[in-house]
Amino acid sequence: METDFKIAVLVLAAGASRRMNDIKQILAFKDSTLLENALKTAKVSKNDQVFCVLGANKEEIQQKVDFQGIEIIQNDNWNNGLGKSIAVGIEAIQNYKDYDGILVMLGDQPFISSEYLNKMIEKFIQNQSDIVATSYSGKPGVPALFPQKIFSELTKLSGDSGAKELLRGEKNIVKLEAENTFDVDSPEDYKKVLRF
Repeated sequence: METDFKIAVLVLAAGASRRMNDIKQILAFKDSTLLENALKTAKVSKNDQVFCVLGANKEEIQQKVDFQGIEIIQNDNWNNGLGKSIAVGIEAIQNYKDYDGILVMLGDQPFISSEYLNKMIEKFIQNQSDIVATSYSGKPGVPALFPQKIFSELTKLSGDSGAKELLRGEKNIVKLEAENTFDVDSPEDYKKVLRF
């Protein structure tokens, strides 16, 4: 990166995708899989390191997805929801190296682009102490880039709502509009994705 800011990307992919009735992370998408697509997007954005939280179906996912250059974080308590994956991921990253910000993204939003992630990173560098989050009808959500001062709060998360409560309680948030935040939760969603 052109700045002294150190940014990590944390891709969340530990869930069992029960509504999908399949291992969502390894569903075919473009020339690879849903998860690999997210990892490639993360890797080409302007960051210092990409991490990925795995939990359910870890072995099958590792057989089908290329994790070259990615640090894998194991979440043994993946059934405690998205919040737990964020907490485990942030804690592991803090033990890995000192970062100024961590960009949290999902492994099942196939249309989030590296250009959008770069826009978030640029906004974060301009605003420094603020959270940069994606706007969902005015409400902040992920992808979201958190400054170091929020890390300890993130390590306390648990449950399915992820960082929603934390984001909605914060005042210093810069909200950005992503072109397409569609996420794949069900077989119907997956059919729609394949039609794009």
